[in-house]
Amino acid sequence: MKNTLKKVFIVSALISSLVASDTSEYLVDTYSLVGLEGGYSSLDVERQTAGIAISATKQHNFGHGGFKIGAQGENYRLFLSGRYYNAKDFDYMTTMGAELQYMFNFSSFSNFFLGVNTGLANIRFVDDSSISRTISDTYVGADAGFNFHLAKSVDFEIGARVMNMQAENTISGVTYTFDNMLSGYASIIFKYKMD
Repeated sequence: MKNTLKKVFIVSALISSLVASDTSEYLVDTYSLVGLEGGYSSLDVERQTAGIAISATKQHNFGHGGFKIGAQGENYRLFLSGRYYNAKDFDYMTTMGAELQYMFNFSSFSNFFLGVNTGLANIRFVDDSSISRTISDTYVGADAGFNFHLAKSVDFEIGARVMNMQAENTISGVTYTFDNMLSGYASIIFKYKMD
């Protein structure tokens, strides 16, 4: 009986503290986020043939579009994102991932952010020997940029992102290695509160 009363007291205290915290003057404004992104990217792909010391590196440049959803507090925001890359040398190229960013709020109309990102890259292409190759590998990276508050519920973001893949595909003694992808992008972000 004593243990039951103790548990009821602890649960009651937790619930009352949660209710009281909703009216606290220290409550931080949080927002749900929905964003549309467009940008331009550059990816280096190295081709190495077994037994040959010389490798060939080709730079691919292409545009991309993306969609992201997330949440934001006073100094942090988190996005879950999906992007499609319009790379003519590939049958398709997509990424799905997450970005965690810290925002430096230096003025009322803008802030600067630094962040880290991770996710999964999917690439399919046909090589010079007409062999179909598929890459599905993780990436890690970083991003930085500026966020401008156009209105209370709309932000405009410009930034740069680097994603390190280190993905390889070897068939018939020929290896393709996907290295760093650099992207410049701009986003419109809609902020709203969920009741």
